[in-house]
Amino acid sequence: MNGRRLFVLFSLAFLNATWAHASEKLPASDEARHVVIRQMADDLLRGLNPQNHPSNEQQSLTEKLKKSAWELKQWWNEDTAQNPNRKRKIAIWPFWRDKSAVSEDFAEMLSDSLLAELLRNRRPQDEYVAREDLKIVIQDIDDFNQLRTSSEKITKLIRNAGADILIIGEVKPGSNGQSVNIRYRATNVSTGAIPATTDWYRLAYDFDRTPTIGAAEAIKQSAAYFRNRLDSIRTIRPQGIRYGDSGIQSAFGRWFSSRLIAELRQQATAAGQEFNVADAEISEKNTQMRGLKLARKSADQEMAATPTSDYVLSGKYWLLGRKVDLQLSLKDGSGKIFTWQGDIRTSSIDLPIKPAQTYIAERESDNLGPISLRIRSNKGADPVYTVGQKMVLFIEVSRDSYLYCFYRQSDGSIMRIFPNRLHKSAFIAGNVDQHIPSAAMAFDWIVQEPTGIEIMKCFAFDRDITDELPKLVRKLDFEPLPYRTLAALGSDLRSIRRVAIAENSMVVNVEK
Repeated sequence: MNGRRLFVLFSLAFLNATWAHASEKLPASDEARHVVIRQMADDLLRGLNPQNHPSNEQQSLTEKLKKSAWELKQWWNEDTAQNPNRKRKIAIWPFWRDKSAVSEDFAEMLSDSLLAELLRNRRPQDEYVAREDLKIVIQDIDDFNQLRTSSEKITKLIRNAGADILIIGEVKPGSNGQSVNIRYRATNVSTGAIPATTDWYRLAYDFDRTPTIGAAEAIKQSAAYFRNRLDSIRTIRPQGIRYGDSGIQSAFGRWFSSRLIAELRQQATAAGQEFNVADAEISEKNTQMRGLKLARKSADQEMAATPTSDYVLSGKYWLLGRKVDLQLSLKDGSGKIFTWQGDIRTSSIDLPIKPAQTYIAERESDNLGPISLRIRSNKGADPVYTVGQKMVLFIEVSRDSYLYCFYRQSDGSIMRIFPNRLHKSAFIAGNVDQHIPSAAMAFDWIVQEPTGIEIMKCFAFDRDITDELPKLVRKLDFEPLPYRTLAALGSDLRSIRRVAIAENSMVVNVEK
């Protein structure tokens, strides 16, 4: 194969995907917003109660009984055994305060409106968990930030709150700065299945409510902010400034990171100080931890060499019409974090701001399911690699599982890379960080040109599904599979019956 290769004794490959487009109609009134909420509620209820849907009639009675029996077994617990008439309980999960681009009031309005509409059309077999009943669960997860990426623990907490179905919302800013795109999905807490999802809908939302500054001023302000709050800086480890939740570092992100470091260095020199710029990389010895712990160190903490004076620089931003909402952070090895936020005028930026592809569709089912699947690399989550560096995956599952990993390279092809001809077993032990490749494996992954964006996608199953894999997926490794997107591959894998499934992915930014 020509061009860029991630060598594994073989070459791997990848593909492009596009995010599902929101409706072109832009509701501008409360009445129009209620129309959208009613439509989303109807979408969810039809998926959650498919008895009368023609598509389900195509299943044989045997298949229906097998599926129902397995799902009943997964759902059954002591509470159900003591109360066989227990109804199905449904909860609307709140938007994370630091994940949503909209205000907390707007996010709560969306969820409250949806809940009201669902209650208005409630089925006899359903009950809805009130927000007050989720407060303790939400507080537990807020107290232990790493819990957010542990679907196993979230599952247990949600089941303790009595919920069988989670309805999870996503809000993405519209590119014009005057709207948001919204979607909800229902997830089965026990199996990870997604029985219902809405389309993307567009709602009016004005982001242009705060004053903006130029890019040069943002660099000076953010550098001064960090210098005034840090006693000393010995090392800065740039880990990427990425577009939204895509995991992709754009040309603007790279430029701003380098200019900010240069400004910090200039200010330090003026004060008679110096600091180093080093690679952000996790030592493999720091990953040898058994058991899932609530207080597990984050990837940023593991990258820092010392608890203080050694900082990992990262950030994220949204393009909101005439401005860019930028959030930066410096975090040290003790977990202490300093953040800066500012709104930059897009007219002051001469570089591409938004990546050509955001790959959101490839990652929309990440962290859903009853198995906690953690995927990162020796350079953290959504890493930035330079050509010639070695890539090592750190994989952890919360229970003994069967793992399948796929890699999509920038030339558009998708390949199965684990298990493979050099490591044929898909079994992976639970609660242990697994290194792929490990010292015992007879290959390395070395990043080579050309530069670009690639994605690693892994799936964990609670039983061996080798014989049920699509034929070519089972047969081929390190060779292109007949899929145009990882989302299409994931859909085929999620169609395997009577199995609990979870998935997670990692964007790989490759630079010179």
